[in-house]
Amino acid sequence: MRKIITGTICTLLLAAGAAKAQMPYKLSVQSQTYTPLTGGIPVNTAAWTDSTNFVIPIGFDFKIGGKTINSIALAEGNSIASDTTGVVSGMSFLGTAMTDRGIVSGTSKSPIRYMLTGGAGKRVFRLEIFNAGFADENDLYGTLDDSVNLEVWLFEDSNAVEVHYGPSKISHINDYFFNGGPLVGYMKNINRATEDYEILYLLKGNPAAPTIDSVGSGSMTFPSLSSYPVSGTTYRFVPKNNATTAIEAIQAKDQIKVYPTVCNDRLYIDNGLETANYKIISVSGSQLQNGKVSYGQTQLDVSGLAPGMYLLTVNGFSFESTYKFMKQ
Repeated sequence: MRKIITGTICTLLLAAGAAKAQMPYKLSVQSQTYTPLTGGIPVNTAAWTDSTNFVIPIGFDFKIGGKTINSIALAEGNSIASDTTGVVSGMSFLGTAMTDRGIVSGTSKSPIRYMLTGGAGKRVFRLEIFNAGFADENDLYGTLDDSVNLEVWLFEDSNAVEVHYGPSKISHINDYFFNGGPLVGYMKNINRATEDYEILYLLKGNPAAPTIDSVGSGSMTFPSLSSYPVSGTTYRFVPKNNATTAIEAIQAKDQIKVYPTVCNDRLYIDNGLETANYKIISVSGSQLQNGKVSYGQTQLDVSGLAPGMYLLTVNGFSFESTYKFMKQ
């Protein structure tokens, strides 16, 4: 793995440092069927390499890192930022250099494309990196057999960012990623000229239930996911100033009922809001079950759980609520 996040971040830095500030985004993890973008506007006209940067129009004003932009910079096929020069902020979704799988012939096999959907005020920008290869595989083995598919969505009404992971083929994962998985998260104030950054907020551990860790400039190690996310995994980052307020959370709990609080085989969710996702988590933090919660009533089979206390989280685009229940 030659590069970490963007070409401006070096792995050989001078001293280790831990950052204590909190990530300015609220994270939620969702499971959604990955749908390739069809009919999108092409970004590349030929095979691209890990040194290729693209500036792509968003179609609306979007705020990231405190800066309002109307175009997004894609660097090395692995991150987006507010610009290609100066001090920028953005999102990493892989943390290793990507390349077009058609670089030998010069004819692209890894199209990058985008699409704008929705009406004014509610528009969604979708950027897809399709069938992208790993630059390290080409360097180390002279092949480009491995590939990933992913999309990045930007939401006009909330300045939220979603990263959607699709099907992948990864045969040399330890050559691409330090700890078995990609670097995913928010990059704050990267200086393109000095190859320095202020802070990185990165997802850590199980891709289905990650925690968030952070490192400051000078760190020689980076938190990462422990494996590559399975197809359908979606990470949603909502700016905390747009996240659900305490009042909204109370209203969400009023419209979602979870019962019985002490159960044997079945747990019921009455959902008066939008379609959402649920996770059942043990008190030690392990995710044991997940799925969809439809509008109306959803019945969960919890007969396979061992007796004890559990947490149930229910989260949609506009809310997230947590409930406790006891399995007898």
